[in-house]
Amino acid sequence: MKIPTYEELKERCLSKVPAELDRREGSLIDTAVAPVCAELAAAYLTLKSYYDLLFPDSSEGEYLDKIAAQYGLKRGEATPAVLKAVFKSQKGEAFVPPDGMRFSLNGLFYLLSGSAGGEGVLTCETAGEEGNRLGEPLPCDYLSDFGSAEAVEVLTPGEDREGDEPLRERVLELLKYPAFGGNVSDYKEKVRTVPGVGGVRVTPVVLGGGTVGVQVLGSDLMPASETLLEAVRTLLIPEYQGDGLGLAPIGHTVYVEAPEEVVIDVQAELLSGSDAAEVKELAEEAVKEYLRGLRAQWEDNEPVVRYSGMIAALSGAEGVVDVSGLTINGGSGNVECDGVPVEGSISLTVKAM
Repeated sequence: MKIPTYEELKERCLSKVPAELDRREGSLIDTAVAPVCAELAAAYLTLKSYYDLLFPDSSEGEYLDKIAAQYGLKRGEATPAVLKAVFKSQKGEAFVPPDGMRFSLNGLFYLLSGSAGGEGVLTCETAGEEGNRLGEPLPCDYLSDFGSAEAVEVLTPGEDREGDEPLRERVLELLKYPAFGGNVSDYKEKVRTVPGVGGVRVTPVVLGGGTVGVQVLGSDLMPASETLLEAVRTLLIPEYQGDGLGLAPIGHTVYVEAPEEVVIDVQAELLSGSDAAEVKELAEEAVKEYLRGLRAQWEDNEPVVRYSGMIAALSGAEGVVDVSGLTINGGSGNVECDGVPVEGSISLTVKAM
């Protein structure tokens, strides 16, 4: 949609004024036309913004929600993190706190449920990704003989409210590959509605006719926990394979699992003129972020940890001047991953310039 500028509007208006009248800048007619053209230019810009809101590739906010709703999609709301915790008494034995007990961890509050045998489930009271961090939760009330607690596993990752870009991608993907009758897009759309799911890969005919393989990543882009996998199974196949009681079509045998972890060990020497400890920390974070980016693309591509990509990631870390002696899993080549790459040992040596 072409938007005329203020100058174009003014020129068009003045061109319709009789030539014998003074149309020079500062004249009476020029002064009278100018504010009208300014208002028209602003109105055109407003019209353009509303025009953009009509289409999924340029819409945003509540207008994108309305477009998504036309295709049966809904923006994902924020969900709370669910953690597995282990409790011990002052003597180091298994401890069972009462269900409903509040615990504090990393500045957030969690409610305990399912406490038994020294273990329990902590559900964050604040929805969002910030509840996904592990640590040592502390009880908010006095507990006799309580020794220690440790959150050891993220059972269901918390998610922030879905942003415009992820929702837009889902809408465009649905338009490109319509979900219908148990096809790949249909499975992906359904599994993504489970809180905590961050990635889905569907493999048709994985073990012969009528079989479907569904692999799931959590919203933290790590292989899904058994708790999250069970939630997906309950959605697709709540009781028996192929019976049609879930969202999987009748006759489909569905296998739900997490992708394998491919541990990536990195070793390199970094040249820097900055503080060695700070540079090392930033470089390690760059490696983790590079691998996280590969996991984010796992749905549609087999991840390949590229030697050049790792060099670029390390070189891009603040304070790093040069990278030498890089090895990935002991070699100097690319690593193809039949699964998702996760950071293993990151051994970085920082040398001063």
